[in-house]
Amino acid sequence: MTVLVGPTPWWQAELVSSLNVGSSLPDGSRIICKAGRTAWIVAPSCTQVSQTWNGTTNTSVGNKCCVCEWSTLETQLINCGFNPCDWFVPSYTQLQNPGYVCRTNWDSFSATDYWSSTEYNAIRARTYDYNDGTQNCCFKSLASCVRAFRCVTY
Repeated sequence: MTVLVGPTPWWQAELVSSLNVGSSLPDGSRIICKAGRTAWIVAPSCTQVSQTWNGTTNTSVGNKCCVCEWSTLETQLINCGFNPCDWFVPSYTQLQNPGYVCRTNWDSFSATDYWSSTEYNAIRARTYDYNDGTQNCCFKSLASCVRAFRCVTY
């Protein structure tokens, strides 16, 4: 499998603009929401991992957390042929909407808590339960699911 390096190719924006919400892209990721000429894309289920929250060096890019700070997720993205630089761990609000709100457009999701990149305090971080929409603050030392997102402007 080939790993793409650098920003999302221009052709992907062209492709995304022509596809409907819920469509799969050639790499297996899925468009879960479109709003304001931005498509929200979730990585395929093969990239989902379970790991503890990594907030020791959590450097946010705007309200998006760099995947490189989630070592298990970063490794899994690479193993599945993705460039981790194109992806981010969503903030708590992004995990709720469009994440949870549009979860029926994912290829699959776990009926369990998903980590967000939002820290609650020194020992807890925010999660979102995709089974029932419960908002939680879980201990960072516990493993939970994490899935990467990306946005493509078209």
